[in-house]
Parts: sequence; structure tokens; C-alpha cells
Amino acid sequence: MFNYVVRRLVYGFVTLLALSIIVFSMLQMSGGGPLDRLKSNPRIDQAFIQQVTEFYGLDQPAYKQYLTWGGKYLQGDWGISFQGTQPVAELIGSRLFSTLRLMFTALALSVMIGIPLGIYQAMRQYSFFDQLGTTAAFVTFSTPIFIIAIGLQLLFAVYFERWTGVKLVYTAGMNSSSYDELGTLAKLGDTVQHLALPAISIAVISIAIYSRFQRASMLEVWHSDYLRTAKAKGLPRRRVILKHALRNALIPVVTLISLDIAAVIGGAIITETIFGWPGLGRLYITAIGQLDYPLVMAIVMAIGIGVVIMNLIADIAYGFLDPRVRYD
Repeated sequence: MFNYVVRRLVYGFVTLLALSIIVFSMLQMSGGGPLDRLKSNPRIDQAFIQQVTEFYGLDQPAYKQYLTWGGKYLQGDWGISFQGTQPVAELIGSRLFSTLRLMFTALALSVMIGIPLGIYQAMRQYSFFDQLGTTAAFVTFSTPIFIIAIGLQLLFAVYFERWTGVKLVYTAGMNSSSYDELGTLAKLGDTVQHLALPAISIAVISIAIYSRFQRASMLEVWHSDYLRTAKAKGLPRRRVILKHALRNALIPVVTLISLDIAAVIGGAIITETIFGWPGLGRLYITAIGQLDYPLVMAIVMAIGIGVVIMNLIADIAYGFLDPRVRYD
């Protein structure tokens, strides 16, 4: 197991290295520069612009800029944002918890709803509920996330309040302005009201994907020989489903969940912009628009590290789900 984990970490490091080179190259080829806004301002002295250019190392060749950034990054120095004097690590740290709250809430909703839904559809194959779930999954998966987000805003925030006079959920922000003055239960309710729509917007597509994969995997396992033997022995249906079928049927879904982390983060970037959520997504969009190299690189690498770690966890989980898996 230890040797396997070491090998996977080495592969992950190579993957992150390739990712950093690709992203840095794309930023260099994007046209323009992060200091163009200064150069276009006639009130700013050219000597000051030259001083800032040398401070950030933008007068160096691209490969030297990359090597300088890479060396500092490995030492834990993520640089200074081009848009001010605040360190990149502090900017990311101030937004990280907000994005993690949104991301893991959406992921939890996806798993808790999508997997049981897929199991139930498999056990009721070709029933009305199965056909309805299949249709809903295809429609949902085909709908862009920004349309889902805006649709949920209109339905549950705008029209619901107009029809009932009740403020069910909020459409922007992470907390109300009076959050600090609220009691414990009121704070929890306020958090849920702000978190509900953005988390559901991200989760809806993942629920459709998980339910389809879980249904297909469950049906494949359900018709296998060892399941027929278990049923022939007279084992209770609940035990056959939970102990024998589900354990093997979860293996492909675990892979999907680990790979879906990147998709969830991508959905969070769009959703945070629509709902005004103060997370890494909005920060990332702003950094791209301003060609803030250190900030863009740090966010991309943080996402890449998260994906590599989740893939490693998924690989290790295979050994617990399938005893035939060996890491020798």
C-alpha cells in the first residue's frame, strides 16, 4: 500500500507540473499584460511603471518568470497579487472556506440523493418512476448550469415570495447584513437560506449523473451469477441489495465522484458569479480578467492538488469496496 501511494503521489506531481506549464503558457499567450491598465493612464509616470514591471519580474523572459514562480511556490511563497500588495495566500485563504462550504454541500446533496435514486430506479426497472427519473436526468444534464441557477432564483426566490409573501431563500451573498446580531438558530437558518440555491444549482446536474451511473451499475451487478446464487439461498432481499449488490455497484460511482470534483469546482465558479457568493470562483474570474498571473496560477494549482488528492482517496477506497483489488 505504501509503495502504491508513493507512486500515485509521483504521478500526481508530474500531472501538476504539466498543468502549471500549460496554464502559465496560456496566460502568456493571452495577449496584453497585467500592467496595461497602468500604461493606458497618462497620469502615471513611466518610471513608476518600469519600477513595478521590474518588481514583479515581468521584464524577464517567460521561462525565467515560470522558474521563479515555481521555485517560490514550492517554498510556500505564492507571490503578491498584481492588483495590490496583499499576498496571494491571504486572498485565497479568505475565500477558501466559502467555496468549500458551497462545494461540499453540493457534493453531499448529490451523493445522498443521486445514489439512492439510482438504486431505487434499478430495483424498479422500467416502472413509471424509472422512466420519469430517466427523462428528468437527461433534461437536467442537457441544461447549462447558469440556466438552472437563474431558473431556481426566479422560481424559489422571486415568484415564491410574490405568491406567498414568505422569504424562503436569498439570491445573493453568503449571509445577511444583520447576521452577527442573530441568535444561534437564526444564524443557522440564515446560512441555509443563502446556501440553498447555489448548492442545489451545482448538485442538480451531479444528481442526474450519479443516478444514471448507479442505476446502470446496479443493474449489471444485480444480474450477475453470484447475486443469483445469493438470492437462490433464500437470503433476505434487503441483505442481498445492501451487502452483496451495492458494495460492488458503488465502485464505478466512487471513480465518478472523485473525477466530479473538478466539475463541481467549475460549476462553483459560474454559480458564485450568479449568486454573488464570496468564494474562489468570483476571485478566479476577476483574476483572469485582470491577468493576475500569481493569483490565477495559485487557484488553478489549488484545484489541481484537490483533484489529485481525491483521485488517490478513490483509488484507496477500491480496496475496501472490492477485496480483489491489490496494491502490490
